Amino acid sequence: MYAQTEKEFSLRHSAIVNRAYNTLREPLARGLYMLRLSQEKLEQEVHVDTSEFLGEILEVNEAISEADSPDAVAVIAANNQSKIDELVRHISDAFKQNDHITAKQLLFRLKYYSSVDKNVKDALQKYVG
Repeated sequence: MYAQTEKEFSLRHSAIVNRAYNTLREPLARGLYMLRLSQEKLEQEVHVDTSEFLGEILEVNEAISEADSPDAVAVIAANNQSKIDELVRHISDAFKQNDHITAKQLLFRLKYYSSVDKNVKDALQKYVG
């Protein structure tokens, strides 16, 4: 009986630790968590020039679908990762300064660059497998 209770306790807590690890590992999840800690949501008060930005994201996604080699996709991936890294630095600075409005605007952008990253990985999979 005691061993079963201990096993259930371990399973429950290992799931919590795994979720926490995954949240901290992914920049977007980590940023959204930081917003939640400050009782804010990404959807509130986000003012970004969406038409120009979304047009840029659309162009990148088109370039991914038109890429004809893994090297072409890798170039797109490198450019996208550079943008993600820069955004993560700026988001970190915004949170350090308690500037939640800027953090939200940058997280909004990070959300789209993260989706581009997924599209890049999917495109590379077609060459691998």
